[in-house]
Amino acid sequence: MIITADTIPHTRAAIIQEISDSPLKINLMELGFLPGKTIILQHTAPLGGPMAFKLEETILALRKSEASLIEVQLL
Repeated sequence: MIITADTIPHTRAAIIQEISDSPLKINLMELGFLPGKTIILQHTAPLGGPMAFKLEETILALRKSEASLIEVQLL
């Protein structure tokens, strides 16, 4: 089942399937959000704030709108 990264349950791992076409697509890919990589949702700020994802050994924070561009499959 394909979902977006902003809907990943806490501490659940997912494999990136695709980045949606957007002006931010290149920026996300430069940060390392590439198809085939595994991400884990580590933290979510209250009131719809940023979300922290573990990507390999790095923690990266994304706005919820940015995370919604990343299509993932839960492991």
